[in-house]
Amino acid sequence: MMYFCTLFDSNYISKGIALYLSLEKHTSDFLLYVMAMDRKCEKMLASMNFAHMQIECIEDIETGELLEAKKNRSRAEYCWTCGSVVTEHFFRTQNLPEITYLDSDLMFFSSPEIIEKELKDANASVGLSPHFIHNTLFGIYCVQYVYFKRDKDGEACLSWWKNECLKWCYSKLEDGKYGDQKYLDYMEDLFDNVYAIKNRGVGIANWNQEQYKYNASDNTLSYKESKWPMVFFHYNGLNIKVEGEKLVLINSKYFLKSIQNLFVKEYADLLIHVYNDYLGEKIVSYTLKPQSRLRVMVYGLFVRVRTKKICVWLEKKYMKKRYAHRFSPYSERKLNN
Repeated sequence: MMYFCTLFDSNYISKGIALYLSLEKHTSDFLLYVMAMDRKCEKMLASMNFAHMQIECIEDIETGELLEAKKNRSRAEYCWTCGSVVTEHFFRTQNLPEITYLDSDLMFFSSPEIIEKELKDANASVGLSPHFIHNTLFGIYCVQYVYFKRDKDGEACLSWWKNECLKWCYSKLEDGKYGDQKYLDYMEDLFDNVYAIKNRGVGIANWNQEQYKYNASDNTLSYKESKWPMVFFHYNGLNIKVEGEKLVLINSKYFLKSIQNLFVKEYADLLIHVYNDYLGEKIVSYTLKPQSRLRVMVYGLFVRVRTKKICVWLEKKYMKKRYAHRFSPYSERKLNN
């Protein structure tokens, strides 16, 4: 049995249900613990009676340090803070042998058993998924798939991550930290049996899309001389809204044509199914459009050259300046500095 957890609110519920359904398509040997970030989300999910889902609401565990953190963080920053807290909560209260945190904007294209086998073969206490990019300013690893085993190092590492996020978790670069993510970079120095997943089909996303050749016929991707199964795609930067009977996917980044055909269309079809069959809205088609045509065009040009050393250096310089004292774009309150 594989044990996963995630979190999302009623505004994000279509993505959360899509994540669950994509897991269920590829395996029945799992349980997904969901922390609903509002009561509306909790009630909606409870009414759907998903066989492999257990639901709690964040309001029922918001005490002490978590409430204190909530006072000075934006909505996005608070959700980032809750990732480790929620993972530790389910791990502890359900007495699980292992647990894996998942971002809710993922879609699985193969069974997660592929990743589980790699982690078991490595005897990992902690499993981290790399970004597989040259610019590691925001972290070598991505908080999209984070695995912990119930042993000395797995438990200690998860507890450390939770405590650090409670102390500091903001959308800016400061003292080697960024959100909940750059803490992952320090885990292998602090704990034993921390393992970096080798499968490049784990976490295909806008930031690494151009590196691979995609083989739809056997659901694999190729990188240099190696080939891996495509396990999941991470739809970072893809927002959703409904206009009449049309699903509008708003992209703040850039997707190659191959990505649009292989991954975006599949995700759109799944989301349409979610809206029609679970959320009671009639959707008959979808469209993909940029949040900003100029921004996406520039990003598209950059994608083709960003692996070059000079581009990596320039990107790091730009991002360091931009995120040095940056408030989250989703901020609802000013940070208490």
